[in-house]
Amino acid sequence: MNSILKAIKNYYTVYTMFLVVGSGLVSYFIDYQDMKRKKYNKEAKISKTIGTIYIFGGIILFILASFID
Repeated sequence: MNSILKAIKNYYTVYTMFLVVGSGLVSYFIDYQDMKRKKYNKEAKISKTIGTIYIFGGIILFILASFID
């Protein structure tokens, strides 16, 4: 378990966080609007949910990784 936490700390950098949060923003804003315009309501809702998870999950994981010794 300890080795998994250290691997997360070593590989989850600020750059990685920006990639995760950036892909979440694309999914939340661009994909959601595109699917809504094409009347894919179910897929739009899924895209918005996944985008939200990526945005908040990426930030939370970075904060947790910064506290790991």
